[in-house]
Parts: sequence; C-alpha cells; structure tokens
Amino acid sequence: MRRIAEYIKSNSSGTIIYVFLVVSILLLITVILNHGLYIGLALSFLPLTVLVIYFLIRNPFLALSVLFILNYYVSGLSRYITVLSPGITMDILIVLVIIIILLNILSGKQSVELSNIVNGLTFAAFIWLIYCVFLVLNPTNFSFYGWFQSARGVTIYFLLISLISALILKKFKEVRYMLYIWAVLSLTAVLKAYIQKNFGFDYAEWRWLYASGGRTHIINTGIRYFSFYPDAANFGTGIAFAGVVFGFVALTFKDKWAKIFFIFTSAACAYGMMISGTRGSLAVPFVGMFVYAILSRKFNILIVSVIATALAFGILKYTDIGSGNVFVRRMRTAFDPSDASFKVRIDNQAKLRDYMQDKPFGAGIGMARKRSDKYEPNYYLSKIPTDSWYVLIWVETGIVGLILHLGILIYIVGYGTFLVYFKLRDREVKGVVMSLVSGISGVYVASYSIEIMGQFPTGFILYLGMTIIFLSPKFDKELIEKEESLLLLSEADEKEM
Repeated sequence: MRRIAEYIKSNSSGTIIYVFLVVSILLLITVILNHGLYIGLALSFLPLTVLVIYFLIRNPFLALSVLFILNYYVSGLSRYITVLSPGITMDILIVLVIIIILLNILSGKQSVELSNIVNGLTFAAFIWLIYCVFLVLNPTNFSFYGWFQSARGVTIYFLLISLISALILKKFKEVRYMLYIWAVLSLTAVLKAYIQKNFGFDYAEWRWLYASGGRTHIINTGIRYFSFYPDAANFGTGIAFAGVVFGFVALTFKDKWAKIFFIFTSAACAYGMMISGTRGSLAVPFVGMFVYAILSRKFNILIVSVIATALAFGILKYTDIGSGNVFVRRMRTAFDPSDASFKVRIDNQAKLRDYMQDKPFGAGIGMARKRSDKYEPNYYLSKIPTDSWYVLIWVETGIVGLILHLGILIYIVGYGTFLVYFKLRDREVKGVVMSLVSGISGVYVASYSIEIMGQFPTGFILYLGMTIIFLSPKFDKELIEKEESLLLLSEADEKEM
C-alpha cells in the first residue's frame, strides 16, 4: 500500500488523468446501455464542447466567425437534417455568443469593446425594435407566437447582430478576416451551384424540390439554382451583393494577391447570380456600380458606370442578343412589363392596397403571406403573396412602419456616404466602406422584388456590413495613427543616420 501511495504521489497528474478516463468510459458505457447510442454519443462530445466554449470565451472574434460561417450554411444543412430548424438553430447560436461575450466581460479578459455599442446603427435598430414591440398591441394581430416568429427576421436579429458585431470587432484586421471568410464562403456557394447545374441535384435537394421548391425553381424558362441558400432568389441576390463588394474591395486593397483573389471571387459571384435565374438580383450590380461611381467622386468612373448600365439595359430591353442562353432569356424578362409574373405582382399589390387603407399600423407582424393561415384559418392575407421586402413591411407594420423602416435604411447609407465624403482618410477603410455602401444600396433596390433582408444568410451579412460602416471612423483612426507612428520612426532613423 505504501508503494502504491508513493507511486500515486509521484505520478499524481498522470494518475488523475487515467482515473478520469476510466471513469468517463465506464460512465459512457452505462449511459449507452441505459439510454441508447445517440444519448451516449451526445454525452461523449460534452468535454469537446466545453473545451471549444473555453477557447471562444478567450477569443470572442472566433465566436463571431463561427456564428458567421454557420449562418451561411444553416439553411442548406436543414435540407439534409430535416429536424434542423434554421431559425431555432440561429437563435440558440446567437444566445450562446451573447453568453460567451458576457463570460468574457466577467472574466476580466475584456476582449470586447463595450464603447462600440454606442453608435447610430444600434440606436436605429433599437428604435425599430421598440416600434415592432408596440405592434403587439395591434388589435389586428391574432397571435403573439406569430409575432415572435416573424419579428426575429424583421427586427430582433437586426439589433442583436449589430450589437454582437459592434462588441467584438475591435481592429481593422478583423474586418479583413471577415471579408476573406465571406469570400471563401461565397466561392463554396458558387461551387455548389455549379455542381447542381452540371452534375444535378442530390437526394436532399430533390426532396426539397418535390416538397415545395419545384414550383418556383423548375419553370418553363429553365432551372433556377439555389446552392446552400434558402432559395434561388436569396442566392442570386446574396451572391450578387458579395460580387459587388469584392469587386470594389479588389480596387482598394494594396496587396497584389488580395486583388487577384477578390477579382476572381467577384467574377465567380457574377456567374452564380446568372445561373440563379433571379431577375431582381440584376439591380445589385447596376445600382452598386452607380453608387460607387458617385462615392468615388471621379467623373470618368461615373461616365463609364452610366454607359455600362445603359448598354446592359439596352441589350436586355431592346435586342435579342444572348437569347440562345436560357439564363439571359430569364434576365431579359425583368424588363418586360407584359411578363405574366410582373402582372400578377402588380395585381396583388392592388389588392393589398385596398385592404390596408384603414390599417396605418399594419395587419400585425406575422400576419402576411401564407404563414398567417397557421394563426387565423382562411385569413384573407394568407392568399396574397407579398413578393417584396417592402410590401411585407408595409402589410405587417403599416405605412407608419414602412416610413420608419425606409428612413432607417436611408440613414444607414446616408451616414456611410457622409463618412466617405468628409471623415475617412485611410484608403483601405474608405474603400471597404464605399464597397459596402454600394452593395447594400443594390440590395435595397433588389428588395423591392425579393423578400431577402430578414433571411439567412444575407440578413446577417447585411447587418455585419452596416456595423462595419458605423465603426469605420475608429478603424480609420487606428490605421492613420499607425501610419503616423511609422512615419515618425522612419524620420527618427534618418536623423540618427
């Protein structure tokens, strides 16, 4: 016994590990025998989960990156894991990141920047949330559950993602990392769409198409490809947004390989937009190019942008060039006022206009589109698709809500424009803000025909981009001070020589 005691004392750390492993294995076997294999497997991942959370608490930026990546793939994963709800999954992940931030603050690590949350974006998002909470009292809202289900995409995610991003993004190098992560994710999305087009859909995608997506994705003008996104409309607009941002970022970054990477990614995104067959996504590059030309304040860029936009419009509107390509034919219908889907959209808006005349605060959040049938059977609005983010906001929050919402959106790009014109001095920071304002402006216009701003993954990316715009003065100051300090050091070295 004495020898055993001495051995344990001299090898205490190793012995504890061995004992822990033996006890853990016995416990795992007991759980599997009594509760089944799946419960046992879930338990076996618990130590790894604890370790991951520990590292995330020490590095909240890693937590934001993981959240960003999972946001990008969650809709696609739900096709393979049918019990996976994108909304509930993202709710849980966002709450976990908030807990990680709080634990980081309590631990004294202070890897987050509390002062960052005091900005115009979070204030605007909070005002919008307050208005939407007020609408719970709307007598036309039949269901609080319906309100909560829809309010997440309409307002709650806007505030939470803006707060999380503002707290975690401290340095401009983190903005660069996020751009690279977004670019890699975009390339995987385009690759997935390319595989769908050239090798066909897999079993999960066919199941989704048979269940609900086929009606809008396998049509007489061809097949619309959707990649990991919820649908082709979301994919086309979201990937066009990425393409615009990366195309202009390539003009901004100094590193040659970074330029090549972002130019390639932008071109790949343009291909993804085309094969999505989403007509509304055309607004993103056209509007983005025009806004960037205005922000650059260079007359030659503005002229080139106007000519390129007019030329593209003229070819699609007044010629048959490229009509042999199914995707060009699909895009061409966006400029045809006699298009059947366009006429249906106009007719639906006329019906909604009549219904909304006596509802200045809307019909209630969650009461638009077919989903309202779950809360009020045979509800009139459940039979009329909104087919537009702004029409959705108008129907659910009223003309008052629509005016407030549009005011917030205009304020965001207006503030970004103000920063570019009068505040920002560093070339890279200014270039990133110009790229984001241009891309976001394009999404604004495209949202007239697509309900995209509150959906995964584009909504998250939009709110992150907006946060970067509002934090840009801090990043600008960081890089200018760094440049000035390097200049002073250089001058000091020259004097010594």
